[in-house]
Amino acid sequence: MKFEDLVIEKGYDISFEGILEPRTKGVRLRILVNKSEDLTDLLIHPDPNSEVTTLQIDFPNYVTYSVIYDDFTIWNDDEGYKGEAFRIYEKSSYFDFIRRKSTLPDKNLKHFSLACIEHKVDIISEYELIISKIN
Repeated sequence: MKFEDLVIEKGYDISFEGILEPRTKGVRLRILVNKSEDLTDLLIHPDPNSEVTTLQIDFPNYVTYSVIYDDFTIWNDDEGYKGEAFRIYEKSSYFDFIRRKSTLPDKNLKHFSLACIEHKVDIISEYELIISKIN
């Protein structure tokens, strides 16, 4: 499964489970999210009656990432992205900020984002993600 496949899907929500930096061969950043068409299932998970798919998203490497609790996010109408819960930004203030505050390599970097029900996760990377279902 590719991230772009998740970007075009509609009609579901995701919840943030965790983030790790395992530093294993081929994986520098791992994010776990739960996905469901029913918001209540995400709120009661891990109840055995909840219909939730857990996804593991692995980044071979990354430039930066940020996790912010949803209550503290600010909506910016000037930004542009594709997707709903899984997003790829075409224009973002976060990416602009990182460009101004760091020495980024001259590569094909992308701003990936996870708009979870209680968190927003932003990742800047040049690498193709590896996405696996783990349940």
